[in-house]
Amino acid sequence: MNNPAKTNIFNLANLLTLSRVFLSIPLIIALHALSNNPITDNVQRVLLILFLIVFSDILDGYVARKMNIISNFGKLLDPIADKICLMVVLIFLIFQSGNQGLAMLLFFILLCIRDVYIIIIGVYLIHVQNTIFQANKSGKYFMAITVLMMTSFVFRLSFNIPINLCWFLYILSLLLMVISGYEYHNRYIKYFNREK
Repeated sequence: MNNPAKTNIFNLANLLTLSRVFLSIPLIIALHALSNNPITDNVQRVLLILFLIVFSDILDGYVARKMNIISNFGKLLDPIADKICLMVVLIFLIFQSGNQGLAMLLFFILLCIRDVYIIIIGVYLIHVQNTIFQANKSGKYFMAITVLMMTSFVFRLSFNIPINLCWFLYILSLLLMVISGYEYHNRYIKYFNREK
């Protein structure tokens, strides 16, 4: 019986995951158009691309489980693809004027520190220990709230979203970032202590 962790990396689930990386290119173009001209057509383009990104994120996990093609490569690629799309929107928001841009820059720096740590340990576990940890619950909550927060900032003017709601989601995202980072760290420490 095949070990699903050793499954061929060029499978449908991983191709769906990779599609999110390629969707980041039209997302950059659509966000640029939206910032220059916030008309309805540009808003709809951004919404459509974001929908396709979220849909592919849901679909790749479903396909991997249904076809029994879950792989370590897919487990590592999935959060990386998510982060690429996330970073595109985050960088777009950084270049907005005022406190929003500075706040997003701070968020970007903290997110990079957290994710570099998680990715380095994740790559080590794959190549040395032949294992990988999937996202914990707080990490999933962090991603969901962060996507909601960024979406609220992107479409704040288009849909008249209250600025206080945007900042509330921003603070909540920061808290979940810290909590999920701490939980990942504890998980790794416990694993390494067990392996000694």
